[in-house]
Amino acid sequence: MGDKKRTLRPKRWFVWIVKPLILGFLRKRYRITIIENEKVKEISPPFIMVGNHVSFWDPFFLHMDITPTVQYITSDNIFRTFLLGTVMRILGSIPTSKFMSDIGTIAQVLRVIKNRGVIGVFPEGRRTWDGSKLAHVPTVSKLIHRLRLPVIGVIIKGGYLSNPRWGRHIRPGKVELEYKLIFTPEELKGISVEEAHRLMEERLYHDDMEWQRRNMIPFVGKAPAEYIEKALFVCPNCKSIKTIHSKDDIGTCTSCGYSFRYNRFGFLEALSGPLVFNTVSDWNRWQLEYYEKFLVEKIDTREVLLEEGRSILLQGYRTKPLRKINTGRAMITPEGVAFQTTIGKKIFFPIREILGENVQNGEKLEFYHSNSLFRLDFVNVRESAFMWYQTIFLLHKILRDREQQAEGRINA
Repeated sequence: MGDKKRTLRPKRWFVWIVKPLILGFLRKRYRITIIENEKVKEISPPFIMVGNHVSFWDPFFLHMDITPTVQYITSDNIFRTFLLGTVMRILGSIPTSKFMSDIGTIAQVLRVIKNRGVIGVFPEGRRTWDGSKLAHVPTVSKLIHRLRLPVIGVIIKGGYLSNPRWGRHIRPGKVELEYKLIFTPEELKGISVEEAHRLMEERLYHDDMEWQRRNMIPFVGKAPAEYIEKALFVCPNCKSIKTIHSKDDIGTCTSCGYSFRYNRFGFLEALSGPLVFNTVSDWNRWQLEYYEKFLVEKIDTREVLLEEGRSILLQGYRTKPLRKINTGRAMITPEGVAFQTTIGKKIFFPIREILGENVQNGEKLEFYHSNSLFRLDFVNVRESAFMWYQTIFLLHKILRDREQQAEGRINA
C-alpha cells in the first residue's frame, strides 16, 4: 500500500513517554489551569478538537486534558524542517496547504476517523498577531459539517499574553484552558454549513485583552516590547508607515517621536504625546483600516509600496524542502511582488496570480504562484512579514471590490 493510502498514526513510544514530559513542562512553564466541562469527559473517539490559535504550543495545549492523541491537520511548511517535521510525523499529523483545497488531506482525515482517531484543527487557520480573534476558514466548517462528529473546543486564555507572535521572549503569567462541547452530531445534522460556521465562531470566541481587563494578571518577561513593530507598522500619531522601533519595554516612532511603554499586564502606556490606543489589538484594527484606505489611493499607481533590500527568495512545493533561488531586493507595487537578484535578474508575481499568501513559522512570507510555493526570507529580523502579507491581502480585496462594483454598474 502506497504512502498516500497509508493511515497516519501517532507513534506509541512518543505518546507514552515524550508527550507526558512535554505536557508537564508546559503546565509548569505557563502556569496552566484547566476549566472542565463534564460533557467533554463522556465523549469517546472518533471526535474533532478545535481551538483558538494564539501560540506555537497550541497543539499541545489542546492535549492537556484529553487522553487520546490528537492528529492535527497541520500546515505543510512545518514538515519542511527536520526537527518540527519529525515531531509532526511522530504525532501522525496530516499536512495541508493553507487556504487551498486539498483532496489528499480530506482522504487522510477520513481514514483517521475510520480508525476511531481524533482530528485536531484550528479554524482560524493562523495565529493571532494581537490577541483578538480571527475569522474562521470556511473549509473547516464544511469539513466539520460533513463529518458530523462530536466537536470539542478548547479556548486558550492568556496564551497570547504569555507569548505574543511578534515577541522575542516568553513572559509567564497564567494560561487557562476551557474545555467545552461545541457541537453534537445531532446538532450538526439539523443546521446548515453557514450556521455551523457562525456558531463555531461564536462558541470559540476569545479576546485575550478583554479577558485580561477582567483579570489583570502580570505577565513578566525580558524586553516585553521587543519587535512589536512586526505587528504595529503605522504610527497612530503622525500616520507614518514603518517608523515604529522597539527596545526593551519601549516603542518609539522614529518620524514624530511618539513613544509608549508595553507594561507587565500587556497594555500600552503613553510616554510622549496622548495615548491613542492602550492595546495592540485596538491599534492593529485601526491601522488595517487606515492602511487599506492608503492602498486604495495607490492602487492606480506604480509606486513601490514596500521594499526590503536584503531578502532571500526560495521555491518549493508542499512538504518538499525549499531551494534557494537567490538573494536580492524584494518589493511590492500595486501590480505585484517583484524580486531583483544581486546579478540583476528580475522575477515578478502579479497580484492577481498570487494564491494562499500567509506568514509561516519563523515569520516568513509564503505564497503560491504557477503551482509552486515561494518564500521570502527577510534578513532584517525586524522586518514585518505581517505587513507584507496584509499588503497582498488588501490589494486582492481592493481589486475584488472594484470588480464587484463594476459588475453592479453593468447589471443596474
